[in-house]
Amino acid sequence: MGLLDLVEQAVGGSSYAAHAKVAGGLLEEMQAHPGGLGGLLQSFQQNGQAGMVQQWSNGQTQPANPTDMEAGLAGTGIIEKIAQRTGLSPTVVKTGLAVTLPLLIQHMTANKHLTTSGEMTGTQPEPHNLLGSILNRLV
Repeated sequence: MGLLDLVEQAVGGSSYAAHAKVAGGLLEEMQAHPGGLGGLLQSFQQNGQAGMVQQWSNGQTQPANPTDMEAGLAGTGIIEKIAQRTGLSPTVVKTGLAVTLPLLIQHMTANKHLTTSGEMTGTQPEPHNLLGSILNRLV
């Protein structure tokens, strides 16, 4: 069973279904993205959004602005890839990332998989377990 299948099973038609689909699509893309989550965070830093990553890793998980997601991920193609993978529009994906990415970064930092400066450390969690943790925070 794939990550997006788990999302469908977990949230079905809830009001958070789009955010959950984006979270599942993001984690699937992270498995294929060069450098995984660390590579994605480097994109944020290179695109002038390092302060946001720092805030998230320090526990500030309020949703970001979808425009900041677009700026931080510029040049990666990840928004379009998640949209294609999930069947959602790029606008919905940016909004979903603005909600789920802060939760993901905070979770990874709190569990010592990521430093507060955005560097990956040690063994990384299984995507299914990570998705479950994010979904618990969304619904």
